[in-house]
Amino acid sequence: MLIDAHELSSEQVISVDICIVGSGPAGITLAREFLGQRQQVCLLESGGVELNPQVQALSQAETTGDPYLAPHLTRHRQFGGNSNIWSIKIGNGEIGVRYVPLDEIDFEQRDWLPYSGWPLTKADLDPFYERAQVVCQAGPYAYSADFWQTDDAAPLPLKTDRLVTNVFQFGPRHVFYQHYREELKQAENIKICVNATVLDIEADELAQTVKRLRVASTPDRQFWVEAKVFVLATGGIENARLLLASNQQQPTGLGNHHDLVGRYFMDHALVDGGMFTPSEPGLYDRMALYDLRRVNNAPILGRLGLSKQTMQQEHLLNFAAVLFPRPSQRQFDAIVAFKGLAESLLDKTLPSHLPSEVFKILAGLDYVVLASYLAATKHQSLAHGFGRGGWSELSNNQRRFKAFQVFFLTEQAPDPANRVTLSSQRDSFGVPKAEVHWKWGDFNNQSIARSQEILAEELSRAGLGTYQIKRNANGQPDVCYPAGLAHHLGTTRMHPDPKQGVVDVNGRVHGISNLFMTGSSVFPTGSYANPTLTIVALSLRLAGHLTQVLEQQTVEIH
Repeated sequence: MLIDAHELSSEQVISVDICIVGSGPAGITLAREFLGQRQQVCLLESGGVELNPQVQALSQAETTGDPYLAPHLTRHRQFGGNSNIWSIKIGNGEIGVRYVPLDEIDFEQRDWLPYSGWPLTKADLDPFYERAQVVCQAGPYAYSADFWQTDDAAPLPLKTDRLVTNVFQFGPRHVFYQHYREELKQAENIKICVNATVLDIEADELAQTVKRLRVASTPDRQFWVEAKVFVLATGGIENARLLLASNQQQPTGLGNHHDLVGRYFMDHALVDGGMFTPSEPGLYDRMALYDLRRVNNAPILGRLGLSKQTMQQEHLLNFAAVLFPRPSQRQFDAIVAFKGLAESLLDKTLPSHLPSEVFKILAGLDYVVLASYLAATKHQSLAHGFGRGGWSELSNNQRRFKAFQVFFLTEQAPDPANRVTLSSQRDSFGVPKAEVHWKWGDFNNQSIARSQEILAEELSRAGLGTYQIKRNANGQPDVCYPAGLAHHLGTTRMHPDPKQGVVDVNGRVHGISNLFMTGSSVFPTGSYANPTLTIVALSLRLAGHLTQVLEQQTVEIH
């Protein structure tokens, strides 16, 4: 059932067994686990089926520290959450997102990485990862290069095991915001309530049990949701913000006895790592594994990374390096200028340095014409990147390309100083806005710098070519600012000790019997990986636990 909260009467009370706040992949996955079951479920979404700019403005937040992507541009308030704005072209006319599980080492306590270690192992989550592949409509639960390689698409022949090749997979975006919405609408035991913004979590006097949520469709129309258990699934910023803002029974915010809510905020920075120039031009036609393409109808993309042994020996963070082919610098500059001019004309403006941009285009007109022709006839990208692949499907790549641009998707070390707090400003509902303090940090730079050196050493050792490492003006790795990949992690971290984490191994907020969290906010560490597959796996795991909790409550009542 789909309910528009605008149609609810003021002060109305909705009573269910499970109330889930947030209809992104985490909340949708959790709700689907109760399809057709006896439990009554309410799924609350701040936005609607269509995007409403006024509701989207509720995600506005201040940022301090290093330049960081504005949260209101990366937190989408609409049924399906951020799945609505995933933008990777994965073939067959579909738009999707990148999937990959965390590595074994990501779950482990690393002596060189303070605050690391999950109360789960990779083996604990593997069964749920396998189920998550199905939920996400990705391929088989297989991410090693060996599973996907073919005669004409093999890993780079490196001489040591310091680097390894594995793959990303991709899945379609519409499955969450469209297909699963229709599925949940048909369920008699599930209420999807859109245009429903949670303002406050009301607990009992001792702040040990949540009684109900105060919810609003407009500032002057509010209602209540009562449930046996409540789950927050609103992302790494909003999960923390809602706990902090719910401070009637506990002045510092619910679950915040030890000042941990909002701390350890992390994201994945993108680093422009430099250029890899193959020593033998024919290598371009043997690099298909590192292109985004379909294998047995599953979209994949090869990636380079450190082996577990290398990370342990060198005390390094995790990363993934992806390679995008580039023409000569003259030709690449022309394509960049051409794209910029085209975008400006669409916006009915002109670049501030129009003469110089036109000169760049004319200087590389040979490649501009070729790239435009391939874009029109072969669905190729003007400049291959994260949004589209397919370059390996064409012949004579050794004549078109001169090097590979290397980008690093990077892990950030957890730091309690990076945090989400409440701002002095309030949104249109009167709730304090979030304030995000984020800095990249020296340790992260040092890890990436050493990782770049290892990549250069191994490519040279194998005789594959030269890797020219890129540095910024300060001699540091060239982080792409404003930073962040909209992977908001860690603000309600998982730990069995309430003095070191906000939630326990099952996502229950320490000290509160019936309040749970799911999503990226519970990650103790974040690896380099897009978190969606892990988010879905954790939601599947939580569903099983909630079923046990409700069954136990029923036994105790009787």
